[in-house]
Amino acid sequence: MKLIIKTSLSLIVIGVLLIPSLIIPKSALADGMIIRPDPYSDRWDYLGQSSQQAFINYENGLQKMILSIDMEEASEEAVWIFPVPAEPDKVVIDVVTKLPQLRGEEITKKAKSNLLDIKKVLQITQIYTFPFVIMAERIGTYKGMKGIGAPLGMERAEIETDVIVHERLEKEGIATEIITAKTAQALYQYLQNKNLKVEAGSISVLDHYIGKEFTFVVSWISETNIMAPKPQSKQRGVFVTFPTKKIYYPLLPTSVYGSEVVPATIRIVGFVNPKVFKDIKDYTETGYFIDRYFRIDPELKNFYNDVTKNVKYTKIEINAPSKMLTEDLWISKIAPLKIFHALFIVKHPAISGILLLILSSIMTGLLVGVIIFREARNRKGLIKFGLIGIFNCLSIIGLIIATLFVKTKEIREEDKELLAKLKQRGFSTWAIQAKDLRKLGFIPLFSVSFLIISWIIVKLVELSL
Repeated sequence: MKLIIKTSLSLIVIGVLLIPSLIIPKSALADGMIIRPDPYSDRWDYLGQSSQQAFINYENGLQKMILSIDMEEASEEAVWIFPVPAEPDKVVIDVVTKLPQLRGEEITKKAKSNLLDIKKVLQITQIYTFPFVIMAERIGTYKGMKGIGAPLGMERAEIETDVIVHERLEKEGIATEIITAKTAQALYQYLQNKNLKVEAGSISVLDHYIGKEFTFVVSWISETNIMAPKPQSKQRGVFVTFPTKKIYYPLLPTSVYGSEVVPATIRIVGFVNPKVFKDIKDYTETGYFIDRYFRIDPELKNFYNDVTKNVKYTKIEINAPSKMLTEDLWISKIAPLKIFHALFIVKHPAISGILLLILSSIMTGLLVGVIIFREARNRKGLIKFGLIGIFNCLSIIGLIIATLFVKTKEIREEDKELLAKLKQRGFSTWAIQAKDLRKLGFIPLFSVSFLIISWIIVKLVELSL
C-alpha cells in the first residue's frame, strides 16, 4: 500500500593468459590458466581454478585494470602471465592491496519494479479498481521484481634475446615484469629458464598472441609474503594501465580447461556493451548497476579517476564451459539504448508514469471514439477524442465530466437554423448534446479499454528493457 501511495505521489579487461604454478596443491588465482608440474617427473598438467575477476575503468582510450589474486592455501611459488594489446613502453604496472568495492542496484530490475508500481497507479485512475488493486497487493497477486620466491629475471643472460624485459616491479610479495616475445619458442624458453618445464607448442593459446601487438605482464608470487592462515587470506591485485581502442578481456586462455566451468566476473566503470560472441551467448549475463553509496579507498584513487559518487558500472558474468571460450572479449564504450530507457525510468518514475498515463489515455480515446462515434472517423474527430482521453489523467471522473460537455451528436443541416435561433433567444442547446445516449456506452468501454491498453503499453516497455 505504501509503495502504491508513494508511486502515485512521486509519479554496473583484462584477464589472465597464463597462470602456471610450480608447486601448488590448491589455489584460487584469478584468470587464465594454472600449470602444475609433477614433482616426481618432468610432466605437468593444468591446475583447476575457482573463479576469474577483473575491475576495469576505461576513459579516453586508456584502460585501467585490476586483476585479483586470492591464494587460499600454501604455495611455494606461482607464475602468472597475461597479455595486453599495447606496446611495452606504454604499459604501466603496479600492485594494490585493496580491490574496488562495487555494489548497488541493477537498473533494469529497478526499472521493471517502477513499471509495476506505475501499472498499479494507472489502474487506480479508474477508481472502482482501487479495492481490487489493494486486494491483489495483499494476497500477493502482484509479485515484486520484487613475499618473493626465486627472483624473476635474476640472470637475464639466460633468457633468449627474442624475449625482452622492459620493466620490473617488486611490491607486496609480487615481482612483476613487462616482457615482449618475438617468437613462441623464445617465450617457452623464457618459462623453461624459470624452471617451468613447458615443451614448445604444448600450450597452443600462447601462440595466438605471438607476432601480434601484445605485451605480456608476468608476475611471480611467493606464498611466504602473501599468504595468511584462513580465514585471513590476503588479497593482492595487479594494476595494469595501457592504451587500447576498445576495452579488452582475454577469454581464450581459459579454453585449456575443456568442459570445466571457470566463472568469470568483469566489472567495468560506466555503462558499456560487450560484444558477446555466439559460443558463449547463452552463458553470459550483463547487468547495469548504480552504486549510490560509493566510497573510494585512497589506494585506488588513481583507478577511479574523477569518479566520486553514484557510480554507474557494468557487470559481466560468464559461466561457459571453458572450451566454448574460443575468442577474446572486446567491449564497446557505447552502451545499449535500452539501458538509457531503464535509467530514465529509475531516475524519473513520476515523469515516466505521467507519460505512460497520457499515452494510454490518448490511445484509448482514439480507439473507443472511432468505435462509438461516426463523427470521430476523420482527422477532426480523432483530435477531439484524443483530447477527451487526456481528461482520464484526472481519473475517470474527469473523463465523465469532459464527455458530458463535449459535443458528440451530429446536427443535421435542417436543424442548424433552428438551433441558432434558440441560442439567440438565450436558450441552451447543451441538453441536446448531453442526451446523446452513445455517451453512456463510451464511458464504460473507455474504462475497460484503458485497463487493457495501459497494461499492454507497460508490458511492451518492460519487454524492451
